[in-house]
Amino acid sequence: MKLLKALLLAATFALAALPAKAGQYRLLSSWDENYAYNPYLLYPFIDEVKKATDGRVDIQFNGPEVVPPFEQLEPVGAGVFQFLFTHGAYHFGTTSIATVADALQGDLEKFRAAGVFEEIDKNYQQFGLKLVMLPVTPSGAYHILLREPVSKEGDLRGRKIRGTLSYKGVVDMLGAVLTVLPASEIYTSLEKGLVDGAAWPIIGALDYKWYEVAPLLLRPAFGVNFEPIFMNLNAWNALSPEDQKAIMDVSRKLEDKWYQEAPSVWKKEEQELIAKGMKVTEMGDEQKAKLQDAWSDGLWSMSEEKDPKAAKAFHEFARSKGLAK
Repeated sequence: MKLLKALLLAATFALAALPAKAGQYRLLSSWDENYAYNPYLLYPFIDEVKKATDGRVDIQFNGPEVVPPFEQLEPVGAGVFQFLFTHGAYHFGTTSIATVADALQGDLEKFRAAGVFEEIDKNYQQFGLKLVMLPVTPSGAYHILLREPVSKEGDLRGRKIRGTLSYKGVVDMLGAVLTVLPASEIYTSLEKGLVDGAAWPIIGALDYKWYEVAPLLLRPAFGVNFEPIFMNLNAWNALSPEDQKAIMDVSRKLEDKWYQEAPSVWKKEEQELIAKGMKVTEMGDEQKAKLQDAWSDGLWSMSEEKDPKAAKAFHEFARSKGLAK
């Protein structure tokens, strides 16, 4: 808590020194400018929102070098920054709902019809945040990069795999040990053998050049991916209804486009990685059969252990809509 207050105070003073500009908003991202999803989600969002609001909402990018990814939720909720592009795993200690959303089963149309957006939004408003965009992918959004092939048993027994907490169910099922590290430490940790692999969304290894230190792609891939954009609730409420609608219209358009394009983007990166010398290593049949349940059950179990009341309510909601077992 003392560290967080110090960060907020430091950020407030630093930002107070910047020249004020009407319509300028500050965004925190959990990833740097090289993050593979930026060209498909974040940068179009920033550009299209500025156009749709005639410059009244001009968003400035700030990466994890400004505030570390695991400490970003509260500064945005407090209004030091106005937008946040993140994944739920980076603030799992505060709320587990956006993390466990990756366990849902269905497609974009079904998620919208069921009211997933509204449920997540309701949860985050208690932390001073408004959900403004909820991009989701088809299944197959995550994978693991490895330094060495799977064992003859088809697992990763005894190995250390970098990941956030959301990967724990899959890592445990494969017999490995989860090591939580920020993205900035993945390359060096793989290079030095501090970890034996890294779990990550299925695109990203190309831009970060992890293929240089982890030459194997573990298949099959697994899970759907939600990477939300939030806005400080007070800043949202201060917008005109016209600008609120403009932001939401941009978000829905980008969500639709990303859901359609994601599989081809994944395939293109995999082809480029293989062209650079990466090879595929397959889980054993036993592990493949357990994979999707390990992913979903691990997320639900972890979420309900962390935040029993909210997670169980969200699980019941998902079951009632046919989105979970």
